[in-house]
Amino acid sequence: MQRVTRRIFRELAQRVSVTPISWNAIGNRYQYLGRREQAILETPSHFLQRPSARPEFRGEYFPAELHRQIFRKSIRLESELRNGDSVLFPDIFRDARLRKLPQLLSKPGVRSVAIFHDAAGLLLPSLPSRRSKFERYIITLSRFDLVICISEASRHDLLQLWSQLRVQPAETVVERWPIEKLGPIQEDQVPVARAVVLCVGSFESRKNHLTLLRAANGLWEKGVNFDLELIGRSTGDNGRKVEAQLRKLRRSGRPIRWLKQVNDDVLHHAYRSCRFTVYPSLMEGFGLPIAESLLYGKPCVCGGNGALGEVAHGGGCLIVDQTNADAIAEAMDRLLLGEKLYSQLSAEARSREFRSWPDYTDRLLAHLQTQATTESSMIS
Repeated sequence: MQRVTRRIFRELAQRVSVTPISWNAIGNRYQYLGRREQAILETPSHFLQRPSARPEFRGEYFPAELHRQIFRKSIRLESELRNGDSVLFPDIFRDARLRKLPQLLSKPGVRSVAIFHDAAGLLLPSLPSRRSKFERYIITLSRFDLVICISEASRHDLLQLWSQLRVQPAETVVERWPIEKLGPIQEDQVPVARAVVLCVGSFESRKNHLTLLRAANGLWEKGVNFDLELIGRSTGDNGRKVEAQLRKLRRSGRPIRWLKQVNDDVLHHAYRSCRFTVYPSLMEGFGLPIAESLLYGKPCVCGGNGALGEVAHGGGCLIVDQTNADAIAEAMDRLLLGEKLYSQLSAEARSREFRSWPDYTDRLLAHLQTQATTESSMIS
């Protein structure tokens, strides 16, 4: 989500005047970005050289927020926005903005657009979500002029939730994410000593890493040779559980690597050098790692429900019951040892086509247009 948000800013800034702002959780107010924050937004690879298990410690926690509260210029958004402006909310918000935004959204002449990702926090009972705040977030979305959903599944879930919460729905459209390679286009494969299975995703409970680790360990116990490589940040209680299991497997000699959260260059190399990917997530709004894997010509083992299925059913994926460790293990085994199936899915993956960033930005700009002609927008 952060990676796509940064790219949205860069694409829009090449075409129109864009002012990025951030929410300060201590002062409960919007602030302009400082020089370093602006640089991270524009050139993140320059600042994200070292992998990090908890990247939020660098900027989202109390000391950094307090520093911004004191030294960053605040902004009264309702006063700054002018007739014909647009404001875009590309991320989820479940804080004091739930109280402040309704007044802002009612300001005449300003077009408000939100990007909706998913409702897993409400629809997956296993997630320790703050249900009341998530429901208020869903209700607040109904006050926007337009909500852009990233898949048909996320749009269906949003409309269903609005109906259950008895609120008048906002206008909605579906605009799927564009997919592009993260580095130079090179058709040659990276030589590796043995097969590498890649999984990209943060250690949230819905990403289902513990089931994947059980599947991988079952194959190692049977003597199947492969390395498992994980990329993604750790999170809360579930992250600690995954990290504990990783340590246990490594102590027993299992060939498993956790690269943590990395920059695009490292991720690009990981996609190029793996044999295939596994994405055991239970529910997504889109399923970006699946699409990226296919773009690199690498098959993906994943579920076929909801938005996952929207990406997976186009070819190149081995669809399984991702809640079942044995089913994941069987699919991995088939792709590790079955060259005919592997070649077939690899060819399907290479034949897939995804939308480009110019096409997506064209559509986004059309959605941001107000009745008055304007070239000004804000990203929150």
